[in-house]
Amino acid sequence: MGGLVVSLTYGGLLGSPGSHDSLAARIVAAASAGVFLVCALIAVRGATNDLVKLLTGRISDNRSAALRVICLLSGYGMVILGALSLVRVPWDKLLLGGALTGVILGIAAQPVLGNIFAGLVLLVVHPFTIGARISVQSGPLGGRIEGEVTDMTLLFIELHTDDGKMLLPNNAVLGAAIGPPSRGSAEPDRT
Repeated sequence: MGGLVVSLTYGGLLGSPGSHDSLAARIVAAASAGVFLVCALIAVRGATNDLVKLLTGRISDNRSAALRVICLLSGYGMVILGALSLVRVPWDKLLLGGALTGVILGIAAQPVLGNIFAGLVLLVVHPFTIGARISVQSGPLGGRIEGEVTDMTLLFIELHTDDGKMLLPNNAVLGAAIGPPSRGSAEPDRT
């Protein structure tokens, strides 16, 4: 809170609108905004950990992992925007630069982002649990895959099959038909 008050009092890194603040005042404002940023990030992390501990017995581990990621990302985003407001960074330039950067990064990281969002959906919706035997029917995965789910992350589902461990991308699993394994079928389905 002290960093917040000091930064606002000294007018931020770029100074108050229309003023010519001294270099010392700008340095003090920037340092106090940095203190606010660090302390607020620590507070977001602590609050997220407390929330997850509070809900530990009420929701599954996978859902608590998804809740942790969502809380941390939204909290960090708000803290960073608040710190930028404290140093009075012009929003119009940030929005243009952020939009261009977002488009470039979005195109470059499309497979990874698709897996992350699909992983969040799978962790929240919870169509199967760790330890469950499932059958995944998907053309992009090469047909039918049967096995036991041994791990679920934001990028992959780990499936232990008769052939060994397989990592299935979350976006392929989300778009696949998932059901119980076929009974007594030792041969793979060739449809």
